[in-house]
Amino acid sequence: MGFVGRKKVAIFMCGSVVEYQEQMVSHLSKEMARLGYYSIIYNWFGGYGSCEDFEAGELNAAFLPDYSDYDGIFLCLDTFSNIEAADAVLERVKKYSKCPVISLRREADNYNTILIDDENSMESITRHLLDDHKFTDLFYVSGIKGHPDAVKRLECFKRVLKAHGMELKEENLFHGDFWRNCGDQVVDEILERKNGKLPEAIVCANDYMAIAVCHSLQERGYEIPRDVVVTGFDDIAEASYTIPSLTSVRMDVSEMAAAAAEMFVKLRDGKPVEKYEYIGTTVIRRQSCGCCESSMKSLAGAARNYYEAWARQRDENLQACFMSLVMETTTDMEELNAAVERYIRNNDYYKDFFVVLNNYPWESIENEDMVGYTDKMYIRTAFVDNKRLSNVKIPIERRQLLPDEFISDEPKAYYIIPLHFERASYGYTVIDFYPGGTIGSFYEFMLISICNALDHMRNARRTDSLIEKLSNMYVTDVLTGLKNRHGFELESHRMYNLVQTEGRTMAIIGIDMDGLKIINDTYGHAEGDYALRVLADAIRNASFVDEIGFRVGGDEFQVLAMDYSENSILKFKSRMEAYLDNINKGAEKPYNIYASCGYSICCVNPGMNLNEWMTLSDNRMYAEKESQRGVRKIIKEQ
Repeated sequence: MGFVGRKKVAIFMCGSVVEYQEQMVSHLSKEMARLGYYSIIYNWFGGYGSCEDFEAGELNAAFLPDYSDYDGIFLCLDTFSNIEAADAVLERVKKYSKCPVISLRREADNYNTILIDDENSMESITRHLLDDHKFTDLFYVSGIKGHPDAVKRLECFKRVLKAHGMELKEENLFHGDFWRNCGDQVVDEILERKNGKLPEAIVCANDYMAIAVCHSLQERGYEIPRDVVVTGFDDIAEASYTIPSLTSVRMDVSEMAAAAAEMFVKLRDGKPVEKYEYIGTTVIRRQSCGCCESSMKSLAGAARNYYEAWARQRDENLQACFMSLVMETTTDMEELNAAVERYIRNNDYYKDFFVVLNNYPWESIENEDMVGYTDKMYIRTAFVDNKRLSNVKIPIERRQLLPDEFISDEPKAYYIIPLHFERASYGYTVIDFYPGGTIGSFYEFMLISICNALDHMRNARRTDSLIEKLSNMYVTDVLTGLKNRHGFELESHRMYNLVQTEGRTMAIIGIDMDGLKIINDTYGHAEGDYALRVLADAIRNASFVDEIGFRVGGDEFQVLAMDYSENSILKFKSRMEAYLDNINKGAEKPYNIYASCGYSICCVNPGMNLNEWMTLSDNRMYAEKESQRGVRKIIKEQ
């Protein structure tokens, strides 16, 4: 059964370690538990930027849920940094879900939506600056150009200005990115546009940008709010203890969660409900606008909070580094689980934790084929009530997510997060907490370390499997003891790949015995076989680094060597010929053993492929053979 058939809702969001997401999950899951529903939170960490392979790996999680088996679905698509993942979730919700669907903070198709009153969200803070502070020179830092929240907040700001007989000029508008990295750019733009002067107030569309602007101003010697007022939006926790504390706009997350739960009940029961419900905002006045004065007590409190946050982050980073090193050395799931046990307690209040892996043939399947999730999966890691279970390998159907014995009797929240390395999908993790617990950033570090460890184990298994296969394919040429043609095909492509990926060089030395047919016809094949063995010995004797010799045909040989120069080839050829000369002089045979050589040195060259490098080597070998025809006497003179 697992979660199949239980009363449950799905919550889709990205970045649950971020404050808003953390609060929304906490409040919404409590509301749903009160109504008798489990909350299954499908979470993406996101934030891989331009790393397309990792973004593609995150996309796998959109294909994990059985969308038709939920009693309700809550979409937090505005939190997604991976737009393709958000689109994939929405597409599958539309295609498979049969339950009430509610979108939070952003319109999604034609579904019922809980929205911040963005149409009026900036009104209270703007009026506060205009009416209470009597400012007339305001600079506005908007969010990402075209982002729905950014557009609505900017329009509201303009509308309030217009109502006061003012206009937002283009030189007083900057489009940021809703994140901490634009502070210097904003201040540079302001100073350049205003000839080194500051406006009376800088109004930012969210707190992260506002705090970044404050820090940039302070680094340049400006004081806030004496030299300029700065305000934000969202009222994140950091806004209250930054120096100066940040005046911001608060949206009550608990109110939004309660409204979403109430809307769900009405939709479930078939009662009439408005398509949109709006949650208002409130100005939180603090020091950055001058409404609250700084004091030694407030400064000491802010400094203490900063230090504690720094100390926590430092400890977390050190633990993450140690954890990564330990997990990277694990060779099987039991070792990995022991490493997880050592570090998982860094997640406060965690109760249960599971790793569920796909049933893929790890040794043989390629990354691009490890997409989505197999119908049958295996629980390979299980921590129940903080205690690790040993040697776990429990089969489970994908749609169940967890077996019955691991699911709480009382409805609660379970986080489902994908495990992947680049594009390759390994499975997912499940975690739930004791009351008060939630996803923290260390959990993200831990999952990345687990993914790296799984990929390391997979590569080790693939390598072992490949070695086993190669040992069967790299059969020795029975006559000469050299590798055979099959081995040459494999090694030449492997080594040529190093040329392409690492910029190294590879020598191909083509060797052809002269006069083998004459020896066979005159003295018999036994003597011809002897001559071939002598040439193989000459090739081995001439090798002085990591050359690999092959007998690829009757009288045809090849030698491959990495990082060879022409001088190395000449040395090899000289040593081989000296060996044959000694045999010809010392062996009491009626014939001489000679060989013609040609070579090429492969390097990165878009105009040449491996076959063309081999052809070049063969052509040079044939040229030498032709030049020595009539010079080299196969049959010794009596």
